[in-house]
Amino acid sequence: MAVVVTALLLAIPLRYYWEFLTRGMRPSPATLRLNELEKQGVPDFTLPDLQGKKVSLHDFAGQPVLVNLWASWCAPCVKEFPSLKRLVEHFNGKLTVLAISHDHSREDLDSFIATLGGVPKNFVILWDRERTTGELFGTDQLPETYVLTKEHRLVRKVAGEQLWDDPMAFDFFAKILDL
Repeated sequence: MAVVVTALLLAIPLRYYWEFLTRGMRPSPATLRLNELEKQGVPDFTLPDLQGKKVSLHDFAGQPVLVNLWASWCAPCVKEFPSLKRLVEHFNGKLTVLAISHDHSREDLDSFIATLGGVPKNFVILWDRERTTGELFGTDQLPETYVLTKEHRLVRKVAGEQLWDDPMAFDFFAKILDL
């Protein structure tokens, strides 16, 4: 009986120790979600634009799309935003950016947009006050950008600030756009 009790008492800490040792062997929830998006495709979503019009991902069927999740309070987001604009301008209507703001208030969003001096035609700003798209995509930091093909298949996820108007980025998108 004492052997059984001792074995049980040792089993409990050994179980927690084993969990600790194997924790790094399991993929993170964000990685698991990214794997799902790659296999099953990117889910559709609908959000209001700055004029209140409902915009869905499926509205851009047949077009490559960058889904960029950002906020005006996020310093790296603010820094990368102008290069996203220049990327869209460079490809002159052949590439669309859906810039999904996770701002807490509409005033913050409007104030930031006013400082930009306008956005190109294929640069659509959406407001996700509830941050549902972040959950849908498994976003765990801002900015995060999802590069989608014309069929809206996920090509790449970019976490963190990126220079989108870099010559290497232009080459990458020229290949995606079949230019």
